[in-house]
Amino acid sequence: MSAAKTISPETRDAILTAAWQLIAAQGRTDVSQSDVAKSAGVSRQTVFYAFGNRAGLLTAMAAHHDDHSPLLARLNDISRNAPPTTDGLTDFLSAWLDYLPEVFPVASLLDAAAPTDPDAKAAIENRMVGRLLAGLTARISAMAKTGTLAKGRDPLRTAEAIWELIHVPAWRLLVLDRGWTAEEFRQSRLALAMHLVTTAP
Repeated sequence: MSAAKTISPETRDAILTAAWQLIAAQGRTDVSQSDVAKSAGVSRQTVFYAFGNRAGLLTAMAAHHDDHSPLLARLNDISRNAPPTTDGLTDFLSAWLDYLPEVFPVASLLDAAAPTDPDAKAAIENRMVGRLLAGLTARISAMAKTGTLAKGRDPLRTAEAIWELIHVPAWRLLVLDRGWTAEEFRQSRLALAMHLVTTAP
């Protein structure tokens, strides 16, 4: 069902900020519309009318945070303007790797809940598949057209391989679980990505 009412920008901001803080600060993936409404000082009906179901709220929350993140603004600028070259890809990946620690607390929780929570699955796929993977695929496909992708490399499979290297679970496994520094993670991801796009299969 689409939203039946509109709300003021101030109320929308309060709701989405409250949702982000509840999930990021408290480490909860079971935050309900009622929890968010209480934290934002509005009624549950207001949250429902504005965002529909929980998936709509979660997706809007992530997009709202993105809209206010200078790091994501940099990523978007690079995505639009960097040339389809290895240097352009390095810039794109570097911008994402700068943004990953910022978005990780919420993205990790949503990713972990996705197998059993359809709302969390919809929210994480919107960000990690709908935007990041799509952006990588478009960039590497452009590299293939201009001859800067290694001969024989399939653009989609190459994009998916790089996406897996920089996805939320990779950061959690290597940085949180294995104790890598952010810089070690960055350098290893960039080196592996460059190997994939410059070396024939």
